[in-house]
Amino acid sequence: MKNTNSNSKYMHVEVILTFYSENKNGGTQEFFNLNIPVSKKEESAANFMHTKFFKRVAKKIVLFKREVGDLVKISTASDWEKFEEITGLDSLCTLGHSCKWFFGNGREDLDAWEELLISEFGFGTSADMSYVNNAETKALIANYYISNAQAN
Repeated sequence: MKNTNSNSKYMHVEVILTFYSENKNGGTQEFFNLNIPVSKKEESAANFMHTKFFKRVAKKIVLFKREVGDLVKISTASDWEKFEEITGLDSLCTLGHSCKWFFGNGREDLDAWEELLISEFGFGTSADMSYVNNAETKALIANYYISNAQAN
């Protein structure tokens, strides 16, 4: 993501929320953008996102008339160069994080951060995602992504 205003003290974040259930229009995703203030005093990229981003996501879910327990994935594209420029710290991307978070009951592949977000915000607590643990399902998903990557 290209930085459009070098004087800005905000990091632009494009967000896609994916839900287990469809909304009244039949969609499972909600899209929005955020501008999050960045301080020179940030402790880390992870702490920045944890303290400033996820509470905004929880508020947006309510504005979309969705349930936090129905959220199964957060995907982001962010102006991490702005974060690095202001703080001198490595971004999540530089640290190797995908900037995607997954949620749902029954998942065995969640990391500690995702588990903490579930505990703090209730993300994904109503969504039965146990099917992602099935080896056959994992193979189908992997093959889907591989075939799409080869087509592009």
